[in-house]
Amino acid sequence: MTELNEQYQDSSNLNIRIKIHERFSTNKEDWHMWLFDHYDVKPESKILELGCGDGTFWKKNGERFPKGCAITLSDFSSGMLADAQRRIGNLPNVTYQIVDIQQIPFDDHYFDVVIANHMLYHVPDRERALKEVRRVLKPGGIFYSSTIGKEHMGGFNDLLTRFDPTFGFDLTNVQADAFGLENGAEQLNHYFKHVKLTRFPGDLLIDDVQAICDYICSSGTNANKALSGKKREQFLGFLNHEKEKNGGFIKITKATGLFESK
Repeated sequence: MTELNEQYQDSSNLNIRIKIHERFSTNKEDWHMWLFDHYDVKPESKILELGCGDGTFWKKNGERFPKGCAITLSDFSSGMLADAQRRIGNLPNVTYQIVDIQQIPFDDHYFDVVIANHMLYHVPDRERALKEVRRVLKPGGIFYSSTIGKEHMGGFNDLLTRFDPTFGFDLTNVQADAFGLENGAEQLNHYFKHVKLTRFPGDLLIDDVQAICDYICSSGTNANKALSGKKREQFLGFLNHEKEKNGGFIKITKATGLFESK
């Protein structure tokens, strides 16, 4: 099993990363509610989400969608999809399906809206994936895809490097280099005539050093192994010193946004 598959075999690691934003964001507007506010969904729409995760977005926003929408929630991970189904429940207008974005098992021009949040940077063949999204969208349909920027959560890398320069972790920049705020429009423009980026404001002010350690360890097995045992205790001590030095908080820069493509 690859490290990516291990991370997303269920929603446990994802939940750790979601919670740090919910607890410590300087922008108190809920991310999932903000996303919905930027979606343009008409009544009776057919909607596909690729990489639905644990279904938190739909748990928070399901009742806000117009009447008559038919919603297909999909993920490449059966464990993640099972978590979403447990979280949301069996609703008459919602179906669950394991789907690989690189080979979407639906007819041409089938959906009014396709959503892929914080997942395109994981896709090995993004060109094929975006062709598939374009194919299954109806004429006039909309593709929503959120992602991160190169500065997003980079403060964690800085903390790790100052604690132990031999770690050599890069928790976010590789993802942003693949499909980020800085280069996402260029990739989307090959398949869509109109692409608009809206950024989500706010940073993190964290006063719980355990939350920082949990977040870093949730990013992959290498981080979890490196910060184990005595090393983890030393890292927590280092974080406490950093927190006290900076007035009781550790500030982490966020860079997140949403592409709307037509």
